[in-house]
Formats: sequence, structure tokens, C-alpha cells
Amino acid sequence: MAKHQKHPPLLRSKIGFYHRSEWAIYGSDCASIAMLFKAIQTELSGDYELAYIDADHNTVSSSTLLQTKEKQFYFNSGLSWNEYDDKLLNWPVDSVIVNGNHYPAENQIVIIDSKKKESLLRRVEQLTNIDLVLLKDESSEIFDYVKEKITSATPVLKIKSTKAISDWFRSKITHEIPELKALILAGGESKRMLEDKSKISYNGDVSQVKYLAEMTNALGLDTFISKANNATDEQIYGYPIIKDKFVNMGPFGAIASAFMKNPNVAYLVLACDLPFVTKESLSHLIDSRSSSQFATSYKLKSQAFPEPLLSIYEPRIYQRMLRLLSLGYACPRKVLINSAVKIVDLEDESVAFNANTPEDRDLAIGKLRK
Repeated sequence: MAKHQKHPPLLRSKIGFYHRSEWAIYGSDCASIAMLFKAIQTELSGDYELAYIDADHNTVSSSTLLQTKEKQFYFNSGLSWNEYDDKLLNWPVDSVIVNGNHYPAENQIVIIDSKKKESLLRRVEQLTNIDLVLLKDESSEIFDYVKEKITSATPVLKIKSTKAISDWFRSKITHEIPELKALILAGGESKRMLEDKSKISYNGDVSQVKYLAEMTNALGLDTFISKANNATDEQIYGYPIIKDKFVNMGPFGAIASAFMKNPNVAYLVLACDLPFVTKESLSHLIDSRSSSQFATSYKLKSQAFPEPLLSIYEPRIYQRMLRLLSLGYACPRKVLINSAVKIVDLEDESVAFNANTPEDRDLAIGKLRK
């Protein structure tokens, strides 16, 4: 008898207490840890966005403050908050640094300060994955109980070497850039075309969906084909299918369904009705990718908005899509317009030409077969 499954078998996001890239700093006072964070933040400014998590060291207030840019939100009764809210809050940033005096994190950085030897020992059980050791003084010796938690490969730096520490962070954050895969959208009803757009042959005898899938596969991307929820096949031309879980929501539902299948990767999203897309145009978009943004999108110079079906969507956008969906918005272009997105100007605007009607199809075939 098959075991009863109480909850849907969803793949969970790879995230620690707050983020996929997080470190708690131990071994110093709160002010010094905050100063170290500010120094690292300054060094990485312009490249990466960091968040800092600390306890409230001010006097107790009757209200709770949530601040974003110039806006401050005060809640008289305080916010109802738990560990899931911690995970939901920090998706827009590249990394999270935590004051280990108050809260733990998946990974740790330990400062060796002889004055803090005993207080650090009291937190030794929280030192489960020490990634970096910082020496406060030239003569500092790593405590024995810390040595037991590290290996010969664990980096040891001087705490005054701010640039070296920041370069270490830069390397670690870069290593955490999500893997990129391709998603070919081929689940539309093609009502205006009067035939399945994905099966049209623009380049020789090969169908457009196969042509695009082979193109993205040649770029080294694991390629998936998005189809409607009622699709019966599991593969098309050997490429796995992702069926829509968000039924009748068009491209928005297809993209969200891909993230539901794997929320830990980025997707190069490509509509099957783009007959003039080239390997070079996709390669340029990939080379222009900024994983620190919600997405990287092509934009025609003649248009004001990005092309949602010629874009790279980062994992962090998944949560934002679901939040906008809860507000009643299911348009991928609206998601991009209202999110931090890297825009790449599309020099050859024909690349974004959509063949939606028989006239568009004939025009494209005529040009491509000259």
C-alpha cells in the first residue's frame, strides 16, 4: 500500500535561517560587529546588496518600525513574526550578515579576541560551519575549541584587512550565483495563428520549439519545454516538459510553474513564437546577466518596457511573482516593470518579433528563406 502523502511534493528553496548566502559573526561586541559589516558593505557597494540582522539595542517602544528607503511603517501592536517571515524578508539581497551575539546563521565567521574567549565558548554549539576566521591582533592564537571546528583549508585573515575580507565575501557570493536553465514557452492555444505555433518550421524542416531548444542546449543550458496542464507527454524531442500548475494564466503561470518545480535556479525564458531569435542574441543576454537583480531583460529601444519572454528570471523573483499574484496581477511584464531589473538594449529589434498570426508567419518565413 502506497504511503499517504499529506502535503504536495514541492522542492523547497535552498535557504538557511534568512538566505541562501548567510553568515553570523561571533567573537566580538555588537558595535564592532556592526562596524565590520559597514566596512564590508562599503567595499561591496555597487556590486552586491547586503542585509544586516541585529537585535534592537534601543529602548523598548510601544510601536514596531519597518523602514524601506524613505518610507517608515509604524505598527502600534507590533508585527506578528516567525521564522518563515525571516526567510521571506531577505530575498532581494545578495547576502545576509548576522550579529551572532543575538542570532545564529547557517554559516559562521569567528573573530579571535582573547578578551572574548570565554563568551565565545558559551556559544560553541552554534559554531557548526565556520567559513572564516578573523584575527583581531597580530599575536592572536586560534582557540583550541575553534581549531576543532575548522580545517587546514579554512581561511584565516586579519580583521584589519577589510579589503581581503570583502574580497572573500565577493568570492563566496559569486559562487552562490544560481545555475541558469532554459524554459521554452510552448503551451499557448495559438488562437490567432490557427495552428500550433510551436510546430511551425521557420528554419528548414525543424519545428520552432525544437529549433529553440537545440539552440539553448547548445549554449550549455539544461532546457525545459513549458506546456499546458493537460499535456500527455513527459518529453518533447527528448527535452523534459514542465506542465502548468497555474492553469489559464499564460506565460505568468508557465514561469511560476517552472519555479515551483525548482525554485533554486534561474530560467532563461523564451517564447516559441520568436522566429528571428539567434544564438548570438541569447548569448549576449546571458553574458549581460545580473543575478543581483530580479531579472535581466532585453528591451527594444523603440519601446518603453522590457520583453518578458526574452528575459532571464532569477530565483528571487518567484516570491515577488506570488505576492503580486495575491494582489491580482498575473502579467510577467508588469512584474518586470515594477521590480529591480537589469535592462539590456536590443540592437536588432527583429529578434523580438512575435509571429502571432498567419500573416506574421508568412512574413517571417519569407525573410528567413530568402
